[in-house]
Amino acid sequence: MRSRVFTRTCFPPVSKSAGRALLFLALGTLPLAGQYGDARRGAELIQRRNCTLCHSIRGAGGALAPDLSRRSTKEFTPTTMAAAMWNHGPAMWRAMAAKNLEVPPLGTTDMADLWAYFYSIRYFDKAGDAARGKTVFSATRCSTCHALTPAEGQGRPGPPVSQWPALADRIRWTEHMWNHAGPMQAEMQKRGIPWPTFTLQEMVDLLVYLRNLPTKPDQLPSLVFEDPEAGEKLFRDRGCIRCHTTGAAERDKIDLIGAARDSRTFTELGVRMWNHLPQMRRRAAETQTDFPTFSSNEMSQLIAFLFAKRYFEEKGQPGRGNRVFGSRKCGACHDQPGSPAPSLKSKEGQFSAPQMASAVWQHGPKMLQEMEKRKTRWPNFTGPEMADLIAFLNKH
Repeated sequence: MRSRVFTRTCFPPVSKSAGRALLFLALGTLPLAGQYGDARRGAELIQRRNCTLCHSIRGAGGALAPDLSRRSTKEFTPTTMAAAMWNHGPAMWRAMAAKNLEVPPLGTTDMADLWAYFYSIRYFDKAGDAARGKTVFSATRCSTCHALTPAEGQGRPGPPVSQWPALADRIRWTEHMWNHAGPMQAEMQKRGIPWPTFTLQEMVDLLVYLRNLPTKPDQLPSLVFEDPEAGEKLFRDRGCIRCHTTGAAERDKIDLIGAARDSRTFTELGVRMWNHLPQMRRRAAETQTDFPTFSSNEMSQLIAFLFAKRYFEEKGQPGRGNRVFGSRKCGACHDQPGSPAPSLKSKEGQFSAPQMASAVWQHGPKMLQEMEKRKTRWPNFTGPEMADLIAFLNKH
């Protein structure tokens, strides 16, 4: 059944601070069996589960657990967050027991919804700095063509920043950037301005600066993620397959899945697309291919297709995962005669970050009791170890 993958994020009718609260749960890349997360449901789930009794965001909410807006500088990926949930699960369950709170069962769909909510508020992005973004805006000579307001924009060819759409929606921002690249490049060549390239941090800083200008209305973060089947058709019909594959190695083509190691967020994908736009336009001219543009929800459909192909998922190595499986003594309980632990065999391709997060949330308290009875240490993981373990289990 086709369905919208992410609905536009909007917070339920609760207090502003509660509506923006975060839950430190491990979320994932794609849920199983073609199910996709819904950011709106994720926001509502946070309210139903009373997460803000312990957690806060920007100082609003509970004080027993960390303020989740104050993230460390360590890189975050879905598998890193899945690992964090495993690592901190026992402490969370004990804290909930002390407050007489029941540990609610959260399925893979719940985890995907929570993950979608996190993604919609850009939790996976690096922290940005508006002051640095202002410097980027000037250093890359954006101000040569774009003023901040219409009153300042007399004689400049580009629209003023106050009229730029979609700064709160990474997918629409990417679409807008892509569609206007041709006229922008022509104008820059006429003015002798080199095509600017960005690092991920520079782009994040730039977007933070632009979103926080006084001329821009406050926008709730939003994320619309459409039908991946329609995205696959677009990938073929717009000629993307002439230069790219999605998982297969072909001569003179770039495998997008294999090249995705540096693109774990929408912002990273947007940066890569921006930096390579001149080369892509040259390639289109050389092959006499029309350079594609996207309308309405098409960019969202295309990115949904990349998600379905696991473009944004951190890749693990099964061999390393086998060592993680052994060092954490997972085999002491799983697939052992008479053990209450479920079998992990014959489930190729069924494991993912949301599934692992759901498993520990639903079964973790009982696992902890059993491990304490056996005097077995609770397993901790790093993000890469979790990715390796998932890769191993999918081939186990």
